Amino acid sequence: MPLDASFTKFLQEKNLTRSAPLEKLKGCKIAIDAHNWMKVLTPKINEPYQAVMGGVPLTMGKAIKAELERFKDAGIVPIFVFNGLPMILTQSPAQLVQNPFLLEIYEKREAAWQAYHEGKGGCKSLFENAGSTITSSEFQHNLIRILRENKVEFFKAPYMAWAQMAYWCQQKERCVHQIQGPNELIMFEHVDVLLLDFHFESTPPEFDYLIKSEIKDALMHDSMLTPTEPGACTELTDSQFLDCCLLTGLKGQIKHPKHFNLVHFVKIAQTLQKFGNACDFIMSKPPVEGGPTNNQLAKNHMRIRAVIRHSVVFTLDGQCQPITSTNCGEKEKVPCNLSDLWGHRLPNILYFFLSIGAIQTQVLINVVQNQMIETIPQMDTEDYRGLLHRILPLRTQIAHQLIHQLGERDEKYFIRGPMTCWRWFNQEQTPIAQPPPIKLDEWDVTHMNIRKFKKEDGADGKLDFFFVVKYFNRNAIRQKTYVTFEEVVCAIHLKALDLLGYFTHATSGTIQQPEQNEPASGLSMFSEALLKTEASKFSEYSVLLIELFRTKALTCDHFTYMKPDPQSSDRSLEPWDAGQRDCKHFPELKLPPVYMQMTGPDSKQIQKRYEQCCLLVSRILSLLPMELNDYPWFDEVSKDLLAFNTIVKALHKTLRNLIEVVAAVLFLDSRTTIDPYHYHDLPQTLPFGQESNTAMGVVIDYIMRNGEDFGKEEIKNRDQRLAHLKEKFPCCKNLKADLEKAFEFWLTVTKIFEELKKEQQCVQASLTDIFPNADVMFRIKLHLVIDLKEHKHESCPDDEE
Repeated sequence: MPLDASFTKFLQEKNLTRSAPLEKLKGCKIAIDAHNWMKVLTPKINEPYQAVMGGVPLTMGKAIKAELERFKDAGIVPIFVFNGLPMILTQSPAQLVQNPFLLEIYEKREAAWQAYHEGKGGCKSLFENAGSTITSSEFQHNLIRILRENKVEFFKAPYMAWAQMAYWCQQKERCVHQIQGPNELIMFEHVDVLLLDFHFESTPPEFDYLIKSEIKDALMHDSMLTPTEPGACTELTDSQFLDCCLLTGLKGQIKHPKHFNLVHFVKIAQTLQKFGNACDFIMSKPPVEGGPTNNQLAKNHMRIRAVIRHSVVFTLDGQCQPITSTNCGEKEKVPCNLSDLWGHRLPNILYFFLSIGAIQTQVLINVVQNQMIETIPQMDTEDYRGLLHRILPLRTQIAHQLIHQLGERDEKYFIRGPMTCWRWFNQEQTPIAQPPPIKLDEWDVTHMNIRKFKKEDGADGKLDFFFVVKYFNRNAIRQKTYVTFEEVVCAIHLKALDLLGYFTHATSGTIQQPEQNEPASGLSMFSEALLKTEASKFSEYSVLLIELFRTKALTCDHFTYMKPDPQSSDRSLEPWDAGQRDCKHFPELKLPPVYMQMTGPDSKQIQKRYEQCCLLVSRILSLLPMELNDYPWFDEVSKDLLAFNTIVKALHKTLRNLIEVVAAVLFLDSRTTIDPYHYHDLPQTLPFGQESNTAMGVVIDYIMRNGEDFGKEEIKNRDQRLAHLKEKFPCCKNLKADLEKAFEFWLTVTKIFEELKKEQQCVQASLTDIFPNADVMFRIKLHLVIDLKEHKHESCPDDEE
C-alpha cells in the first residue's frame, strides 16, 4: 500500500474512489507507471525454478503479451513510463550492500538447494518461497525488449516516472489523455485525475479513478475547525495537500516516515491548518527519545517535498529541467540545490539515450554518484568475487570514458575525488584510482564497403564482431564522421574491441601519417582467435568466451561457495579433497556407469577428471540460448551452472555497459550525422542485449553424466535416446536443432582454445590439461544422441551402430 492506511481509509469512508465503464477510455492514450504495472504482472509469472535457472522467466513474454492484448481489445493505447536515475542516497551504501532481507532470501535459497540435493520433496515450493533472482532492473530491461518487439510505446524518465507523468498532465496540448499508477501520484501538482486500476475481467469491464478536487473538498469539509473563525482557510492548497500526504507516511518507491502517530488523514489536515505548514508542526513537537531530532525530521521532510515538487523531467522540446511548480501564480523556490537530490546534471542527449533504452542506468549512476555498489549476487562464490576484482579496472575505465568525455564539455567532472566501490563482503569502501583518459581511434568504415562485404558474406551478412574484425581491422584513422546507421554500428563494435585490446597499433597516438606504409592497426591474439572461428553466427558468444578465458573465470573445478556475510568465513570444501560431498552445495556424484563402477588406485583420479570434463563442457555450452517453450521449467536444475551463470551475467553486463558507453561517447563527440529516428534502432542492434539461462548447460550435463541407455534398458539407439531427452526436457522446443547448434559452437570453442593457449598464461594450466579430454568425451557422448557425421567434421567419432 503506497500511502499510509489512513489515506486509504479516508477514501473508503468518503467513497472517493470512483468507478466507470472501461469503454469510456476507448481511443485514449494512457501513460502507465511501469514499475507499478510490473508488480501487478509478477504474480502472473509463476515459475518456481526461475530462481535457479538464471536468465529471463520463460513465461514472461507470454504473460506480457496477454496483458498487452487486453489493452488492445479495450481500444486503449498504453505508453509505459519507467524510472530513470535514482535520487542521491541519504543512507550509507553499506546499508544497501549488507541488506538483512537479501541475506535472508539467500539463506532460504541455500536451504532449498540442500533439500534438492538430498532428493527431498517440496523443493519447488522452497525455491518459490526463496523468491525470484531476477532484479527489478533486469525485469525492466526485458520488459522494454518485449515492448519494443511488440511495437508498444515506452519512455524512460530521466529520474522519477511519476514526475514525468505529472509533467505530461500540465501541458496545454497533452501528449496523453490520462495517467495510471498508485495513489501516491495524486500528490503531484497538475494531477487532477488519476486512474488506479483496470478491471478487464469484470462484467462489464471497469476502471477505478480518483479526482483530486473531490478529495480536497472532502478534507476541507471534515477538517474545518470553525467555519466562521476569522482567517479560516476555505481552500486546501496543493502545497498543503502534499504536506498532508507526506505526514501520513510513504512506503513505496519514495519512503517517508509517519510522524507522531497522526492516525487519521483528517487529523493531519486539521494539524496543518493550525500550524500553517508541516515543518512548523514538526518543530513544535517534543523530540522522541532515542530517535532523530526534529531538525533531522524537518530536513528529511523538505528533501522529499523537493523531490516531488521539483523533480527533473524531460520536456517536450528535448530539455531536461525541473517541473514548473506554481502556487497562486508564483514559482515556489527550490529549498536546496538540485544536484544534492539528483547528482550532476548530464547532457540532454544522455537523458534521451536513457529515455529510449539505449543506455542502462547503472553506468550513469556510477558517473553521477561517483561510486559502484555490488549487492548480494545469485550465487556467492570465491570465483565470482575474484572475477569482480579482475574486471574492476575495466568497469572503472568504462565509467571514466564517459566522465572524461563529459569533462571536455564541463571541467567540474575532472575535479572529483576517487570513485569508491562498496561490496557486500566488505565492511569498508574501497577507493578506486581514476584511470587516464583513453582516446579511442576512429575507423575508416564506409557505407559502400559495408554493403560490398555484406554481399560477399551472403544473405546472412551481419554487422557483428566477426564482421568488423574480418574486414576493418587495419582501418584505424585519426578523424572520421559516420554518416549512415551501419557505419555507426560498425564503429561502435570496433571501438569496444579496441578498448578491450583486440587491436595493435603502429603508433602510440594511433594517428596514421599519410607517408606511412604500415597500417595504423592490426590484429592482437584475441582478434586472431575470433577470426579463427570462421563463424559469424557465434560472434557475440565467442567474444564472451574469450573474455572468460582472459579473466580466468572459466575453470573445470568445483566452485568455492561463500556465505554472503562480511563477518562470516564459511566456505565450501572441494568434494574430491574433502572425501565427501556437502549436500548443501553439491549433489551426489553422478557419472556414467562405466566410471561409477571403477575400482583400483586410479579410479578416483579418473572419476575426478571425467567430472571436470562435465563441468567444463556444460559451463561453456550454457553460454548458448535454447529455443524454449513459454511455460515453466520443471526439469533438472544445477547449482554449479547457476553459479557460473552468475559469473557470466556480471561479465555480460560489463560488456554491454562498454558497448553503450562507447556509443554514447561517439554521439557526445559529434562523430555522426545520422538522423535521430535511427537512435531508436540502436539498442536492439548492439550486442550483449540478452543473457542466456542455464538450460543448454543442464541438458548437456545430463547427457555427459549418464550412460548410453540413460538408465533404461529399452533405449538402444540414437533415435530412442533423442526421444528420451525430449520427454525428459519438455520445455525444449527443438532439441535436436539446439544440440546441433551446440556442437557447431563447440567447434568454435576448440579453435579459440587452440589459438589462445599459444600465449603463455592466457589459458589456465588446468584447462590446458583437461580440455583435450573434454573435447573427446563430449564428441563421443553427443554422437550417441545426434549424428555428428552429418556435419562432415573430420574428427567425428565412429558411428555407434
